Amino acid sequence: MRKFAWLPTRVSSGKIVWLNYYYLYKTLYDSSTGRPPLNSLYFVYSETAKEKTIRLLKESVRYNRNVWNDPALTEKDTVC
Repeated sequence: MRKFAWLPTRVSSGKIVWLNYYYLYKTLYDSSTGRPPLNSLYFVYSETAKEKTIRLLKESVRYNRNVWNDPALTEKDTVC
């Protein structure tokens, strides 16, 4: 959820955002462990626009596989 910080607001990374947009997320499980939260229904974290861009770029590199460097391909195989 995109929000505007009218007052100084601290995001999850510890940075303070003021008079800028920041993003607030609620997730049902911890992405690193796969476990649900113990004390509430969801985890809440926030990030700046730059942090969101960097996170999306890192995720795209992780999930987009480069088929040209795939060892399963041989010289006879072609990629369409």
